[in-house]
Amino acid sequence: MRIVTCICFLFYLNINAQIQDEFFVDDVKTIDILTVNFCVDNLGKTSSVVVIPEKTTYENQQNIAKVVEYQKNIEYYPDSKLRNKCFDFIFKFINSKFENKKLEKSKFSKCKEFKNGTFKYNDGSYLDIIIERDDKFQIEKSPTDFSKYQIEWTDDTNYVLTYLELSNKKLEYLIGEKIYVEIIDILEDGSYVYKSNLLDRTLITGIIKRIN
Repeated sequence: MRIVTCICFLFYLNINAQIQDEFFVDDVKTIDILTVNFCVDNLGKTSSVVVIPEKTTYENQQNIAKVVEYQKNIEYYPDSKLRNKCFDFIFKFINSKFENKKLEKSKFSKCKEFKNGTFKYNDGSYLDIIIERDDKFQIEKSPTDFSKYQIEWTDDTNYVLTYLELSNKKLEYLIGEKIYVEIIDILEDGSYVYKSNLLDRTLITGIIKRIN
């Protein structure tokens, strides 16, 4: 769903469905984020939603209010493991030019710079994760988590990550699954914008920057 700053829109109750967490807008340069803390009650209903200012870069208060209202209307299964718990959640506001963008052929050769090295996520999410990548593997490390993937470049702008190892035992079902990643733009600071697809239901737009 695209949020257009000057046009009103409505959110609909999203019962037992995946939360929409990306919105295409015209009032950000690349990607800004909104981080909220939400709580789920014993019946599976969202009981509170609070914006976390220090983890939020998006500034359009009108759109923020609409997303908060959207989150408040989310309901989960009555037996959901989310009941009686609170969580931080990130919404991304992405410049609309990236919604259907493909990398220009003139920039294809620059993608070689992303095949080896040390990187980080540069869009406000996963701030504590460091990415180490070589010809065969990608390793992502944070103070609390570790994941290892096989990496295969299928052409200049696309690569596939296959889960090999995960420190989070609850995610071991992902081992062997593939994330399909496409580089859709290269920014002035040398970072790249990507779109990724896991299991056709986890679709992410983000930015990765080389740090070494």
